[in-house]
Amino acid sequence: MWPFKKKRRKIETRIIDIPLPILMRQNVYDSVFEDVDAIAKRIGLPPISQEVSDMERNASIKRIARFSALLPFIDAHSDMAARVSATAYLLNLSEGDEDKDLLERELEEIIQLFKLVSVSASVSCISTLLDLDLLDTDVVPKDEHEQSGEISIYAREDDDYE
Repeated sequence: MWPFKKKRRKIETRIIDIPLPILMRQNVYDSVFEDVDAIAKRIGLPPISQEVSDMERNASIKRIARFSALLPFIDAHSDMAARVSATAYLLNLSEGDEDKDLLERELEEIIQLFKLVSVSASVSCISTLLDLDLLDTDVVPKDEHEQSGEISIYAREDDDYE
């Protein structure tokens, strides 16, 4: 047994109050859909000027940049989750159901839709958690020359987590 006690980290508590419309708008921008203004309008958010829209887009880019090294992992995980979800969905439909036959023919489109939902939810959730300081990330992407088509994320070593 190690004779020295490990020094505990001091935990700081902050209360952050973000109005729901602002959080929803950030979610729309962080989901990286193309027509964010039309989506925002459709879900009932008030319209904003082009200048504010540009500011939101730039803020979103900065938020996502904080965890951009994780995007390949999020993409791959979302693809797996979409395939599992689409398959489970089809298995739950009754045999002989006309919709089931149609959906089986359009399985790849369903998988892409589910993947879009999964990527969007993951990216916007991680972005919000980081923005609220409820999650901390310290990852380094694998060097470009070492990439082999596999997903590799290296966490920096930190003595507090041993």
